Amino acid sequence: MNKLNMLLGILLTLLITLAATHRLGDFSALLNPDGVLTDMRSLVLWEIRLPRILLALLTGAGLALAGNAMQGIFQNPLASPGLLGSANGATTASVFILYYFSAPFTILLCGGVLGALLSFLLVYLMAKNRGSTMMILSGVAINMLLGSLIALLLSNAESPWALAELYRWLQGSLVWAKTDTLLMCLPIVLAGLFCLYSQRRYLDLLTFGEETAATMGVDPKRSFFITTLGVALLVGATIPQTGTIGFIGLIAPHLARMMLKKRPSQLYLTSALFGALLLLIADLCILYIPLFSHIYIGTLTAIIGAPFLIWILLAQQKMLAK
Repeated sequence: MNKLNMLLGILLTLLITLAATHRLGDFSALLNPDGVLTDMRSLVLWEIRLPRILLALLTGAGLALAGNAMQGIFQNPLASPGLLGSANGATTASVFILYYFSAPFTILLCGGVLGALLSFLLVYLMAKNRGSTMMILSGVAINMLLGSLIALLLSNAESPWALAELYRWLQGSLVWAKTDTLLMCLPIVLAGLFCLYSQRRYLDLLTFGEETAATMGVDPKRSFFITTLGVALLVGATIPQTGTIGFIGLIAPHLARMMLKKRPSQLYLTSALFGALLLLIADLCILYIPLFSHIYIGTLTAIIGAPFLIWILLAQQKMLAK
C-alpha cells in the first residue's frame, strides 16, 4: 500500500470514529454488560449511525470504482458511472416501483439492478461493433429517454405526499440506511467488484489502444462487456438505497489519477478510498453543519462536483492548446 492510500485510510478511520461517537463519548456504546441493546447510546450507534456510515462507505467506494472503470475504458476523465444508462435505468425502475407498489426493499433492489442491467444491455446492443463514439451517443440517447420517463412518472403523481417523497429520494440521501438492506446489497456489490477485478489487465492495455490490447491476448469485446456489466451491478445495487448521488464517480477517480499517475488497475483502491471519504465528508457536513442541514446529499455533491467538472474541462482545454 502506498503512502497516499495509508493517509486516506487513516483519515477515513478518524472520520468514521468521529461520525460514530459524536456526542456519545466513546465506543463503550458498542457493548453493554448484558450484551443487550438496552442502552439508548447503543441503539443510536447500532441502528442509526453505523448503518449510515457503512452505506456512505459502500456507496462512495462503489461509485468511485465504477467511475474509474468507465474512465479507463473510454480514456476520458469526464466519463461517469451513468454514461451508458445504468444509473438512469436503476433510477427509473426504482421510481416506478416506489410509485406503483408498496413493495419491500428486496423488490426495490431487484428492480434497481434489473433496470440498470436492461438499460446497459440496450445501449450495448445499439452500439455493438460500432466503436466507442456510437456507444457514448447511444448512452446519451437512452439517458434522455429514461430521464423523460422519470419526469412523466413524477408529473402523474396523484398524491402530493408521494411526489414529495419521490423528489426527496431523487435528490439522494443516506437516511434509509439499514443493516439488513446493506446485507442484501452485498452479494451484488461483490459480483460487480469481481467483474471489475477480473478485467483489470484489460484497462491497463487500453492505455496503449484497443488494437494493442487485442494483440496481447485480450478479447476487447468480451472484456468491455464484463467491465461495464460490473459497473451496472455496482450502480444498480447502490441507487435503490440512496437515490441519485452524482459526481462522486467522476471526482474520486480523477483525484486518484491526478495524484498517483499510475495505470487504471492500480487506481481502484485509491479511487474507492477517495469516494468513500468524499461521501462520508458530505454526509457529516449535512449532519453537523447548520448551513447544510436542509440540503440533500446528492445536491451537496453536485454543488461540489460541478465546479470540479468545470475545472477539468478548462484544464483539458489548456492542455490541448499547448
